[in-house]
Amino acid sequence: MTATIRNSTATRTPLLIGAGLAALWLALGLVSNGTTYHLAPLLVAAIPATLAALGGPGLSPARLIGLGGVGAVGALAVTAFLSATGNLDGPSLLPFGGAAVESVVFAGLGASTALVVGFVRSGADNDH
Repeated sequence: MTATIRNSTATRTPLLIGAGLAALWLALGLVSNGTTYHLAPLLVAAIPATLAALGGPGLSPARLIGLGGVGAVGALAVTAFLSATGNLDGPSLLPFGGAAVESVVFAGLGASTALVVGFVRSGADNDH
């Protein structure tokens, strides 16, 4: 029972923080046309799985993958909305594509990095 409570709490808080970051990025994107928040998709995609993994032992691989997926989907949803409304027209750090392509690439990097951190952390927890 304790593990279930820990997993529930450890999942809910990182998801809320990730959703809050996505909402902040969405709001900023809607009011500041022509500005690109380069790290926003990376953070939105990475935060749920990373925070849950760093929160302590006991996070299952399935839950970790689920959190990584939720973070990536959140980042891609905000990217799609901002792009469709013409609010993702700023410059890109990448030598190819525009800001929307950059957001997709950075969301993928964020989710991938979070999963690596989570699995490394999970392996370290199992060594003790």
